[in-house]
Amino acid sequence: MKEVMKEMKDLLSRGRSRAWLRFNTINRGDAVKVLDNLSNILVHRQTAEFHKKFQGKAAVIVCPGPSLSKNVQLLKELKGKALIISVLHALKPLKAAGITPDIVIHTDPQNLKAVFREENGELVSLYDHWINKDELEGVSYFVTSSSGSPENFDIPVKEVLWMSPGMRIGAFLPLDLFDYTRVGGSVSHSAFDLAVEFGFSKIALVGQDLAFSSSGGLYADKAELDLSAKRVASMGEKFQVKGFYDDEVTTNTAFSFFAQFYRHFAKQVNKETDTKLFNCTEGGIYLEGFNHISLENFINNEIKGSMADISINNIFKSVIRDEKKYIKDKTKLKRFIKDNIKLGNEVQRLSKAAMELAKKQYHSEEDLRRFDLVQNKTINKLTKNYFYTLGLQKEIYILKAGVAADNSTRGQLGFHLDFLKAVVNFNTKFVKSFTKQLSLVSSNG
Repeated sequence: MKEVMKEMKDLLSRGRSRAWLRFNTINRGDAVKVLDNLSNILVHRQTAEFHKKFQGKAAVIVCPGPSLSKNVQLLKELKGKALIISVLHALKPLKAAGITPDIVIHTDPQNLKAVFREENGELVSLYDHWINKDELEGVSYFVTSSSGSPENFDIPVKEVLWMSPGMRIGAFLPLDLFDYTRVGGSVSHSAFDLAVEFGFSKIALVGQDLAFSSSGGLYADKAELDLSAKRVASMGEKFQVKGFYDDEVTTNTAFSFFAQFYRHFAKQVNKETDTKLFNCTEGGIYLEGFNHISLENFINNEIKGSMADISINNIFKSVIRDEKKYIKDKTKLKRFIKDNIKLGNEVQRLSKAAMELAKKQYHSEEDLRRFDLVQNKTINKLTKNYFYTLGLQKEIYILKAGVAADNSTRGQLGFHLDFLKAVVNFNTKFVKSFTKQLSLVSSNG
C-alpha cells in the first residue's frame, strides 16, 4: 500500500510540474511584446513566405544535447544536400567542429542583452556571449520571434527572418501573420514546426537527447549553458525512461515534458503529411513517431543518391517581396497604430476618472452609479484590443476572484481600484510602444 501511495504521489508531483511548465511555456512569450516589433515585422520577411518551398528536400535540426559530439563531424557531409537548422545554443559546438549551419533560430522572448554571466571575471551579456560576428560568420539566415526582443532583429547575418510561435494573435493585427502552433516549450520545437511548414520531405533531429548522458552531462561540449545546481533543480525531478537504444536513460520533468510534445507533434505529422521523421541523436530519450537511426545511415540511405543537391540561397532568393503589398501593409499598420494611440488615450482618461471615484472616502448612491458607468466604459474600451486581455490576464483573474469573494462595497471598490491601477500602468506602456512604433514605421522606406 505504501508503494502505491508513493507512486500516486510521484505522479501527482510530475503532473503539477508539467502543468506549471506548460503554463510558463504558453505565457512566457508574452504576446504583447509583438507591439514593440511592429516596425520589424513590417520590414523583415516572415518565414511563412517560404512555406512549401522545400518540398522533396531534407532538413536537419541540431540541438546541444550531450550526444552531439558523437556525430557532429558527419554534418559536414550534409552541407548543400540538406538544410541545417541550428538552435542558437548549438551554434558554438557546430562552429568548433568547422560546421556553419544554414539557419540559426532563437525564438525565446528573453532580452539577451539584459541577462549577464561572468566570463574571466567580467560580466558579459548573453547577447554578446551568443551573438557575435565570429560565431555567426558564414550564417545566412537568423530566425527570431515576432514577440521576441527587438534586439534580435539586429543580428550580423545576411538576413533576419521572423516567425510567430505561440499564441494565435494573427487575427488581431492588420498584417497577414501566420501563427505557428506546434509550441512545445523549447526553441527546437519552433525549428521543427518551421521545417514542417517549409514542406521538407525528411526531417532529422540531431543532439536532441532530452536526457542526461551516462556521465551525468546535460549539454554538448562548448554549449556553455547554465549548469548551476539551482537551474538543474528547477528542471524537476529525475527518473528513468526508455532510451534511443531501447535501454534506460535518466531524464527530468522538463525534458520529459518536451519529449511528450515531440511525440504528439510526430503523431500529427505522420497522420496528416508524407513527411518522414528521423531521430539521429544516437543517445538520449526515445521519441515515438520518429525513425531511430544513426546519422550515418540517414545520410547514406536517405540523402545520398535520393536527394539532389540544393542551393539554399537560390530557394530563398526565389521568393521576391511584393512591393505593392508592402506599401499597403505599411498604410494599414500606420492606421492601426494611430487608432490604438487614440484608444489608449481614452482608456487612460476613463481609468483615471474611475480611480478618482473609487478613492473617495465616502460613496453616495450617485457616486457608485457614476463609478459603475465609468468603469463599464473603461472595460468596453479594453475589449477593443485583444492585447489588453493578454497584458492584463492576471489582473482580470484577480478582479473576478476578488469581487466574487468579497461582496462588501469597500471590498469590491478595493479590487476594482487595484485593477484600474494595473490598467493605467499597462496602458502607459501600451501608448508609449505604439507612439514609438509609429515613428519607426513612418521612417521606413
